[in-house]
Amino acid sequence: MRKRTCVLAAALLASGLSPLALASPAGAAAAKYSDDFNGDGHRDLVLGDRAATVAGKKEAGAIVVVWGSAKGLDPARRTVVTQNSPGVEGAAETKDFFGTKVTTADLNKDGYADVVATAPGEEAGSRHGMFTVLWGSRSGLTSGSSYTAPGGDDGFAKDVAVGDFNADGRLDVVEIGDDYIWYLRGPFTKSGSRGAATNLDPVDGEDISPELVVSGKVTKDGTADFAVIGWDSDTGTDRVWFYRGGPTGPVGPPEKVGLPTTGDLTDASAVIADFDKNGFGDLAVGQARFGKGGAVHVLKGTSTGFGTTAKSLSQATAGVPGTRESSDSFGVDVSAGDTNGDDYPDLAVGIAGEVIGDNLFRSGAVTVLRGGSSGLTGMNARQYDYATAGVAGDPAEDNDSWFGASVLLRDYDHDGRTELVTAATEKGRLHLLPGTPSGPTGTGSWMRTAEDLGLGARAAFWARLAD
Repeated sequence: MRKRTCVLAAALLASGLSPLALASPAGAAAAKYSDDFNGDGHRDLVLGDRAATVAGKKEAGAIVVVWGSAKGLDPARRTVVTQNSPGVEGAAETKDFFGTKVTTADLNKDGYADVVATAPGEEAGSRHGMFTVLWGSRSGLTSGSSYTAPGGDDGFAKDVAVGDFNADGRLDVVEIGDDYIWYLRGPFTKSGSRGAATNLDPVDGEDISPELVVSGKVTKDGTADFAVIGWDSDTGTDRVWFYRGGPTGPVGPPEKVGLPTTGDLTDASAVIADFDKNGFGDLAVGQARFGKGGAVHVLKGTSTGFGTTAKSLSQATAGVPGTRESSDSFGVDVSAGDTNGDDYPDLAVGIAGEVIGDNLFRSGAVTVLRGGSSGLTGMNARQYDYATAGVAGDPAEDNDSWFGASVLLRDYDHDGRTELVTAATEKGRLHLLPGTPSGPTGTGSWMRTAEDLGLGARAAFWARLAD
């Protein structure tokens, strides 16, 4: 491990990329948007590519930022950051998988949002795995501090979530590994320091194998909560462990809620949002390998956590487009946002193996499920794919492209409606579909390749959009 202290702009000039034009200072207040990295008042897009080759090191991994503007994302302005970038602690090595999971927040509340990126393959002394905070600034992402396991010897940084879980005004990080759940208190600083660490695994890793962690406000007390989704060996089922935030930190023992037991959690995803606007955050878990073709399971939020009965939605649900088929991977990724401006969060669901057309082309798709007073339903659901008018691509030519492998709903153009961003990973493509009063549309959509994004001339890339 080595630390570099020169500025990232110099590296961009050396690589032939244009450095980001400087924005006005953001000030000392926390960033308005959790993904505005240069404090210019516009959301930016982050994509993690764990498979990127860096200086000859295969699968070292990279982060790509597409910068926002008053008119929305500007794909001509982008920055690539790796562990070899000046100012970023660490070094790009084969199979570090930097950028496997990415999330964003103004972790030090300096007015500039930051990126938290995992590198589960990193060899950190005797321990395995690491996450890096790429610090936002007036000049963009110019430095990065790395954090390794505070104890134990299992894999670290399988997934991370951010929130103020103890209501002290400082953002914390929850990290899951193969066996442990680490609660890392803030403040996190550019010098690499942080607060105390606590292992929150219910019984020291004997009964839980975590796969996902997701944060959000579930109860109405205003404090951030989080949920861990994993395998419970005591019951032989997939479960959700709900940790409620509070003045003394997350409350234990956690609430346990069972998920349907016929699917595994490979290629699973999760998000917390108040889909029925009753004041409680709901949990949506995508299980791409559930039953025939995958499903999304929704646990309603309550004053004490999540309800005990999961509502499952799939392509067998009334109103949801398509036919439920094996290998559809419905739920491979999920993201929440208001796509039509009605103030209810909707859910984008990736269906990376979806068959398009009569010739059984598995080019992939995204379905948007609408939120409403009854929560998520199949009513008015819409599907987007290479057969959608205006979307670049052809289902007959783009078989196995995995359109929908990663999805994101964000309002980049400030019109009150989120755009739909999705990656077609096997074709190395990133797509953006504009928002309208009736939801996303292919009209006016754009597509960029991995090469366009500065990741080199290759047919495919492993893309994970930061939610």
